[in-house]
Parts: sequence; structure tokens; C-alpha cells
Amino acid sequence: MKRFWERLVVTFCSGYVIVFFGEFVFWATPDREGMSAGGLIGVWLMYSVMAYPFLCVVSYFRVRDPWAVFLAGAFYGWFEEGLVVQTTYGGPDTPFPMSLSFTALAWHAPLDIWIGWYLLRRLLAENHRWKIFAWASGVGFFYGLWAVFWWNEPPEPMKALLDAGRKDLVLLHFAGFAFGTTALLVLAYAVYQRVQITEFQPSKVELGLFGVLTVLYFAFVTVPAAPKALWILPLLLGPTLWALFHNRRVETRPNVLVAFSGRVAPVNYLFLFAIPAVAVAVYFLALALDLRLSTNLVVYYVATPVGALLWLTSLVVCVRRGWLDQRRWVK
Repeated sequence: MKRFWERLVVTFCSGYVIVFFGEFVFWATPDREGMSAGGLIGVWLMYSVMAYPFLCVVSYFRVRDPWAVFLAGAFYGWFEEGLVVQTTYGGPDTPFPMSLSFTALAWHAPLDIWIGWYLLRRLLAENHRWKIFAWASGVGFFYGLWAVFWWNEPPEPMKALLDAGRKDLVLLHFAGFAFGTTALLVLAYAVYQRVQITEFQPSKVELGLFGVLTVLYFAFVTVPAAPKALWILPLLLGPTLWALFHNRRVETRPNVLVAFSGRVAPVNYLFLFAIPAVAVAVYFLALALDLRLSTNLVVYYVATPVGALLWLTSLVVCVRRGWLDQRRWVK
């Protein structure tokens, strides 16, 4: 039972890390529908459920190096966007086939998983405080620039404040949201590190139950909503898991779920507050200059092809590594 509770705690902590980078940074304002305490808790719980198969993939395929982490992130991105919410198959804002990459490969894999769940956790455990500060500042700069675009299509509460010239309240709301959600992010990292998990091996009952529920959801929700999922999702997840299988064959180090078990100096967590501090500074300057920039389009047109390229590169690296190892053993 102790292992079960450890897995549960790690799953919920991972779920919060992923929802912070995947949704809270994306939404970038509390002035929208569903941003009550109950709504945010519900989103966190949903992301924790989606984090569970991701953690299973990381554990089973012995994910350790950055390329394999990106592939595991791609699996997570397509599990969320391709199975749970069906945005992978195109929509008014992200037409097919660009939707294959945005947001699974262009946002979730690099930001939620590679930077948020993997890199910052590693830097915290290794006590690289200036690297933590640098990466957190970079995330904050991106956060602030991204948030600016919401002024072009604001939710009603934000629109009312902008129309009334209350930029001070717009800034105050953003700052409160950014610092508040980051404080919970710090807590999630600290609790995860405190658990000091040594393995993540779900029981057959857990895997069986989750597998049955996933198949039923796919059959009765995903496919009716997006029939393309029947052939597109296997074409996306198949190569990804195949490459991770090659990674499993050659990787001998502990996976990244359990690898970063060093003691984190408490002061290191404070450097993570560079995320909201830099984001608020960028937001303030943009408000002061009244910059109504379509920063979302910049992110979309840059990150979408880059995400696809990173996925292809990760496939090649992991498969090539497996083939080279196999040839060495044959010789």
C-alpha cells in the first residue's frame, strides 16, 4: 500500500506541474469562465488522471535522456489532445494537419513535459540555482509575451476592465494569478521531491482498470466526436511507442521518474518565482505601451514546425540507438 500512495502522490504532483505549464500559462488570466477554486481543482484532477499513463510510459520504457523525454511528452500530448479532447484532428483555430503538432508537440511536449516536468525538476535536484533562475526567467518571458495576445480577444471580465481603462486591475489580476499558481507549483515540486520515490510500477489491477476505461472512452467519446481518430491516433502513437521500445532496450540508467532524488536546498525553490516576476514585468511594460500584439500567431507559426521537427529527430535518435546496440551484440 505504501507504493500505491507514493504513486498517487507523484501522480497528483505531476498533474499539477503539467496543468500549470499546459493550461495556467496558456490561459494566462483569472478573468475567464471556470476560474473559480472549484474549477481549477477540477482541471488539476483531470490533468492528474492524464498524467498517470504518461508516468507509466516513462517507467516502462526507461525514459531518461532528453530525446526519450520528448517522445514521452509527445505521447502525453496526443493522449490529451488526440484522445481526451480531440483537437489533434483540426478545428477552426488550428486546421488539419497543423493540428497534429499544435498543441501536442508545439506546447505540451516541450513546455509541460520537457521543461516543466523534466528539466526544472532535474535542476532543482542537482542544485543548479542559477540555471533554475535562467530557465525560470525564460519561461516567465514567454509567459508574459503569450499573455499579451489575450487583450486582442479578451474574455468578458477582462474586456470590461480594458474598456473602462482599468489597466491597473488587469495587471493586478494577472500578477495574483501568476504568483498564486506558481506558489502551488513550488509546493508540487517540493512534495514530489519529499516522497523520494524509488519505483513506479502500477499493479495489474490498476493498469487493467485504466486500460479498459481508456478503450471505452476512445470507442464511445473520441471516435464519435472525431472519426479520424481511428487511423490518425495509431499513426501518431505507434511510431512514438516503437521508438521508445528501442530506448527501453538500451537504457540501463534509472528513469527520470526516480532519478532526481537528491536533497533540494530550500532556497532553490525561491528561484522559481522568477517565472511570475518576469511575466508580470513583461505584462506591465506591454500594458504601459498599449501593445496589442498577436503573440499567439508567433508562437503558433514557430513552435508548430519546430515541435514536429523535434519529434522526428527524437524518433531517429532513439531508433538509431537501438539499432546500433543490436548490431553491436550481433557482431
